[in-house]
Amino acid sequence: MSEYKSRFCPSPTGFLHLGNLRTALLNVLLAMQTKGTFLLRIEDTDQERSEKRYADAVCEDLIWMNLNWQEGPIVGGDQDSYFQSERNEIYALFYERLLEKNLIYPCFMSEQELKVIRRNQIASGQPPRYNGAWANATEDEVKREFSKGSKPVYRFRLPKDKVITFVDLVKGEQNFSGSDLDDFIVKKQDGSPTFMFANAIDDSLMGVNIVLRGDDHLSNTPRQIALLKALDLPIPEFIHVALFTGDDGSPLSKRNGSLSVQELREAGYFPKAVANYLSRVGHRIGDNKLRSLEELSTVFKINNISNSPSRFDLDQLGFWQKKVIESESTENLVLWLREYLKEILPAEIDQNQFVELIRENILFPKDAVEYSKSLFIHPLASNEEISIIINKTGSNFFNIAKDSVQENWGDWSKVMKNIGEKSGNKGRELFMPIRAAITGQLSGPELDQVIELLEIERVLRRLEEASQL
Repeated sequence: MSEYKSRFCPSPTGFLHLGNLRTALLNVLLAMQTKGTFLLRIEDTDQERSEKRYADAVCEDLIWMNLNWQEGPIVGGDQDSYFQSERNEIYALFYERLLEKNLIYPCFMSEQELKVIRRNQIASGQPPRYNGAWANATEDEVKREFSKGSKPVYRFRLPKDKVITFVDLVKGEQNFSGSDLDDFIVKKQDGSPTFMFANAIDDSLMGVNIVLRGDDHLSNTPRQIALLKALDLPIPEFIHVALFTGDDGSPLSKRNGSLSVQELREAGYFPKAVANYLSRVGHRIGDNKLRSLEELSTVFKINNISNSPSRFDLDQLGFWQKKVIESESTENLVLWLREYLKEILPAEIDQNQFVELIRENILFPKDAVEYSKSLFIHPLASNEEISIIINKTGSNFFNIAKDSVQENWGDWSKVMKNIGEKSGNKGRELFMPIRAAITGQLSGPELDQVIELLEIERVLRRLEEASQL
């Protein structure tokens, strides 16, 4: 397989979300499996909505995910800039070339006029599109508009008598009649390039030979191919992946359940968990083996990409988070939790031992915080459910427990047996009040393992607290 040069080209108009991140990940895997290059380009032609902080956040998010680019912002490359807002001189050269060939033309139609035309087209059962009103305007008509101070957009003349054909590596051969496509805008009124123009030009100039993107761009592809052919520029191969949707079936967004990468980081997700989940969204991998990025690249197959939309599944993301926690070393989990627990864990508590204790019972740092606060900080009276169980059990039970702990410390099974014999409590009525009193919770790690972590003084204090509740 020849080397792929893939790319990810987000618009910095907001924070990166899971749908965008999946596209970036699949492009990284494509490059990795062919020992190729992954390029990052910031498409900031929308001057009103683009912000530097969002461009910076994209880079931070990709670095956090270990989706490292070999060409683009920060790392550099052959291009002077990988921000489209800084490439206008390059685009101007191609505008001139297209003008010389009479392949673009000024269009003075207003947005209001376009809306009326589209509304009438829809009413008559036609697809809404630009009707080519200015495609054959005379020189005098154009001069008249310029003399009035009107500012045009520039549209590309699509060849109406040709069929534009290309092979999508997932969907197969695609055919679009030029007569079904309108003359698209390449240059806005303010002189800036449109996505359709700059995106295609930059892919070609930067040597991108594979474009993997959402299938909402499928109808853009024949337009961009026609543009590149007109300019005698190289045309990449294309892969259009089915949409990643929210719980309502519409494209994934914050409104319908998507999380930003920033939110994933703040919640404590592991990048490896996110990568293993997203690599299986709309792409079949035949097992549930947890893999590194390098390993994922070896099992990523274009033929296994689905043509059907995939819905975001928070439970599946949690499944992979759990697998990472199960596989990580104790030392790495301690590092993961250290900032969250540094003000909570008593100095005498062994951090490694505590993390091993709770490993099976947590998904996120907040779970570790909640458990540790219940164990070491929160009074028993602060939890209504705990208070009910303790009050129902009675103070005599906890006085018996204190005596048993003092007499048999070091042999927890003997402690519990002694409490049961003296109190007459059995089963749940024996174990649940003890767990509630010592841990401040009704579930969690095995109680004998908790006791191994704690000193006798702390256990006795909790039992005394329970007896006074």
